[in-house]
Amino acid sequence: MDEAFAHLEHAEKRQTEKARLPPDGGWGYLVCIGVGFTFMLGFGSSNAFGILFNNFFIEQDGASGLPLVIGVYNGALSIAGFLSGIALKRYSFRQVGLLGAGLFILGDLLTIFVTRTYQLVFTFGVIRGAGFGVMIPVSFTAFNCYFTKKRTAMMSANQTMSSIASITFPILVTFLLAEYGFRWTLAIIMALDLHLLFAMLVMHPVEWHMIKSENSTNNGDDNMIEIKEIKETRASCKHESIQKSIIKIIYDNVELDLLKDPRFVSTLVGLGFAFVSDVTYLAMEPMLLFSYGYSKMQVATCVMMGAIADLIARFSLAVFTYFYTVNSRKIFFFGTCLTIILRIALVCSSEIWFVFTITVISGLIRCSVQVLFPLVLVTAAPDRFPAALALHIIFSGFLMLIADPLIGLIFEATGTYLYCFLAMSVCCLVCVVLWTIEYIVYHKKTI
Repeated sequence: MDEAFAHLEHAEKRQTEKARLPPDGGWGYLVCIGVGFTFMLGFGSSNAFGILFNNFFIEQDGASGLPLVIGVYNGALSIAGFLSGIALKRYSFRQVGLLGAGLFILGDLLTIFVTRTYQLVFTFGVIRGAGFGVMIPVSFTAFNCYFTKKRTAMMSANQTMSSIASITFPILVTFLLAEYGFRWTLAIIMALDLHLLFAMLVMHPVEWHMIKSENSTNNGDDNMIEIKEIKETRASCKHESIQKSIIKIIYDNVELDLLKDPRFVSTLVGLGFAFVSDVTYLAMEPMLLFSYGYSKMQVATCVMMGAIADLIARFSLAVFTYFYTVNSRKIFFFGTCLTIILRIALVCSSEIWFVFTITVISGLIRCSVQVLFPLVLVTAAPDRFPAALALHIIFSGFLMLIADPLIGLIFEATGTYLYCFLAMSVCCLVCVVLWTIEYIVYHKKTI
């Protein structure tokens, strides 16, 4: 039986039987492990991108190609993530997830044989990025379907796995490069990424593992996609999907009326520019350190220390917010202000103690962007978060496709990383200026 329709078997039975709820454990623990592997392998190797491809870019055209690859990667990730969310209305977790894993691994395989930057843009940027983008909504959706009461604890475990990978991958890649060389290191990474097939295979339809409730309330319904809506959507897969263009798909699934709210637009644009700055910084910092004359081990150690600081900050923030209520938008704003200073400071001195200090501080501040951006977004559209998230994904994806190649052109024109990191600071400045203007305008209206 097609698992994409597995949940339809239970549609009529729910009317007469006791309520059936997500397991909050059981097979859900395997789903949790699968989600952990997805983010561990997806984010871990990307975090070591600058170390892994440093010599490759030097042999090609310097570091000007790196922002292009990263921009295409994140652009493809964002667009594929949006389309994956639409596909989940018609197909099962495993069907969509295995497609993503297959693309991700195919990108790994083709990357082993690249000899030019434009080839890397296609294999790593387009194919691998799209594969990861497809798996992200699958992972989040499946996880939310399987867990209710234990959701926070299990997500914390997943975040820990992702953070550990960010800490260990730079050192691991440095060791593999020294022992096996560039091509064999790529092959070993591909072998590790084969575990993503397992991660997606365990994404069973939650209906296969539902448990009976002791009472008649149907508390699990909020975590399930409505049966009627899915049936109508699937019937419409059959008759209209072939004729629909990508533009029409986006129009049908994005609530563009949110853009009529100036405050939401301000939030959307500010988050997008801050996000671009953060992602580009992670990719380009190793290249900057190599230009300072640091060894691979020194660069890997520096990146690892930043990741450790990020993990400490996330843990501290989780503990603090457990006891105290905080204003996520204000923390994000002040974190972005500090980020502007830190980006500039990093190119002011090549002294190793100074660079390590700035990297650690940046790691501590980074959680204000990575952890809090969903909370900031939900305050801008509290009743329409899925629609707001879809707009954020589309805007950030296209912004990365434009901004990152421009940063690469800046390096190519100037031959220095100074102006590249200044450009990242300008991206953060866009957020600060917009939100400051918004505060002034709306604060006056309330007086």
